[in-house]
Amino acid sequence: MVKSYLVIADSGFGGTSLAYNITTKVSDNVIWFPSENPLIVQRIIDAYRKRPNLEIFSSRKFNIANLNEINILLSKSIETRREPSSVCITLISELILVHGLEKTYLFLANLMNKVEGKNGTVVGLMIKGAQPRRDEILISRLFSEIFHLEKELNDNQLTFILKSETPIDEKYVFRLRVRGYEVELDSVLEKYIKEK
Repeated sequence: MVKSYLVIADSGFGGTSLAYNITTKVSDNVIWFPSENPLIVQRIIDAYRKRPNLEIFSSRKFNIANLNEINILLSKSIETRREPSSVCITLISELILVHGLEKTYLFLANLMNKVEGKNGTVVGLMIKGAQPRRDEILISRLFSEIFHLEKELNDNQLTFILKSETPIDEKYVFRLRVRGYEVELDSVLEKYIKEK
């Protein structure tokens, strides 16, 4: 059974970095649709030692107001790869802001059918509070695994607390360390993600 993952996080690099990390744990073939500034995207990529076969479609290179264009880019990229791909889409909140809930929901459902039809995985990110809570709930129903990422700052040390909506080996809450732009996965969580 193919899993899909949704990270709901505060704004900042943490949710984006975690979504990227999960994506690279699932597959060495990664397609990334980020909304973040290209400099932040590059810093996140550089923070991880693993170098996947990565294709980035920056929102500066396509028209976010044209879902057809995003669909075409994704379809072409998936079709040219022999191995299953993981798709990381960290612009879900932006799509809701531009297109509304209904069009974004249909777009994501179509994207997931395409990717999962090729035995791939979709990892998404929504920014907490960027859309109404009801939109967050409805979009989250498309994904098999939902994680909520919260920041905690103690003694000038940033850590993240990841809360899962489903138990993972009897755990719901994981403390994740941060090194620069890298968000390290708990060993139990990493094992769970790799066993898709």
